[in-house]
Amino acid sequence: MNEGRRFDLENPYVFVFTNVVVWVVVVSTIQAILFDGELTGAIIQGTLAGFVFGITMFYLRKNDWF
Repeated sequence: MNEGRRFDLENPYVFVFTNVVVWVVVVSTIQAILFDGELTGAIIQGTLAGFVFGITMFYLRKNDWF
């Protein structure tokens, strides 16, 4: 009855989604504060970087490289 859902980073969807969110926040913050850039480009860059990093890290973790 008291079962709660765990936030498990072993789930590939959660892992990649978490990476995308972190990259979007980091890239958007750096772009806005340091370079006074547009946020649309920063969100696109953060999303692509998050997907690439998340999928790569999940693959490397799956094959016991880390």
